[in-house]
Amino acid sequence: MKRYTALSLALLSVVCLTACNTPDKSVDTAGDAKKTDGKGPDAATNDTKDGQSGAGKPAEKAVMDLPQVSDAMKVIKAKQQLGDEVIICYVEGKPITMATYRRQLKTNMQKFQDTMAMDPGITRPYLEEAHRRGLTLTADEKAKLLDAAKIARGNTPEKFKEFLKSGNMTEAQFEKLIMEEALANKMFRTLQEEGLLDSLVDHELFLAEARARGFTQKAFNNYMELKDSEVYPRALKQSGLTPELYRDDIVNNFMVIMIQDKIVNESPVTDDVAKKFFEANKEKFKHGDRIRLSQIVIAAPEENIGNIEGIKSQIVRVKPDISPTELDEAIKAKKTELAKKAEDILKRAQKGEDFKLLANENTDDVQARAAKTGGDAGWVETSVLQPAVKQVLENLKAGEVAPKVIPIEVGFVIMKVTDRQPAGLFTFADVKDFIKQKLQEPNAKAALERWVNARRKTAKIELSQAIRSELKDNKSLKSTSAAVPQ
Repeated sequence: MKRYTALSLALLSVVCLTACNTPDKSVDTAGDAKKTDGKGPDAATNDTKDGQSGAGKPAEKAVMDLPQVSDAMKVIKAKQQLGDEVIICYVEGKPITMATYRRQLKTNMQKFQDTMAMDPGITRPYLEEAHRRGLTLTADEKAKLLDAAKIARGNTPEKFKEFLKSGNMTEAQFEKLIMEEALANKMFRTLQEEGLLDSLVDHELFLAEARARGFTQKAFNNYMELKDSEVYPRALKQSGLTPELYRDDIVNNFMVIMIQDKIVNESPVTDDVAKKFFEANKEKFKHGDRIRLSQIVIAAPEENIGNIEGIKSQIVRVKPDISPTELDEAIKAKKTELAKKAEDILKRAQKGEDFKLLANENTDDVQARAAKTGGDAGWVETSVLQPAVKQVLENLKAGEVAPKVIPIEVGFVIMKVTDRQPAGLFTFADVKDFIKQKLQEPNAKAALERWVNARRKTAKIELSQAIRSELKDNKSLKSTSAAVPQ
């Protein structure tokens, strides 16, 4: 049975909104692929955080506009008192109501505020976008927000001063923080209002496709499994929904995830695409002087390290009543025994025994032994080797075994240099998997956008009678849709 966390439940209860993302520019995959720290392509880093780049500007819209959505948004903005029961539009016969719109807006705002509380850095791109647009807080908004913030942190001037002191913060710093959070929140809401209905329409298009492909029962089965998890009751309560609405949300979002996965899997990143990217960005795939190593690890930590049981624990497990003095002696004896084992293996390797066989039979690297890798540790740039290791290996030629056992944190290691390369460019074979992984996200995004565009052209998306009447009766709301008579 899968384990569901409160976070996974929260994520499943949120519509997959493609038009209300963080203001951003397109991901610079070429920049992501650039090696940055001398460890090889798999050590490349990304300038983004949680999908945010440093630009803070909206990405160019890749999905075609729907005039029906534009018309509906004019009415929603002009007639904010529309009842929850009002249907905005129909997507393939399924209604989107004001209740759905408002509930999703409230959910998204709450999620943003929760995220902002955990990671204040998320405000940066929203602040940049607000400044770009000239969006500001009114004097009234500022006054109310500051009053509320101060009361929340101390309902008397004395308690508020204590709060500032405990946080090592001046009042000016506090006010700046509150104003930035408020402006980011206002910008996020603006973006939501601009794109939420678009996203709800796309959500219904994905649902229609999921139903057509027969994903309903599987999604419901997933919901039933999730319902039995220990975090479900708390998540249901926090959602503020009825059990029936929460069930429908979860099932629908399982269906959307399934169909999106299906669409993406039908458009994988091929070797040809990866090769074209590599050829266009060769200069960004550089490495320094590097060596390929094989190693035999003899584990001898006194204390437990990760999943490696320490010598002390091994001894106590066998002799739980051992005295401290006897334990110290036993630990020393075991360390000496393991050090001798490492020296004996080194001598065998130096005499010409097959290093691969020695590694497969003796290494305490569990994964390497199980996979029968022969101790292959892959390529390592010499610049990142520990000084003690580098000193032992620096004069060795390809095929030579290190002249001595090297002590490491987990015990001892016997090393062999199997190849050397001067600084240069990675081959495509070196970085193919890395490139395909880095291209996966933009490729998936493009695949979903292509699918949405194709469906938007053929799907039946109709404004409700209520919205059409508002457009017709209110001459200030000029319709862009041919479906609304003027």
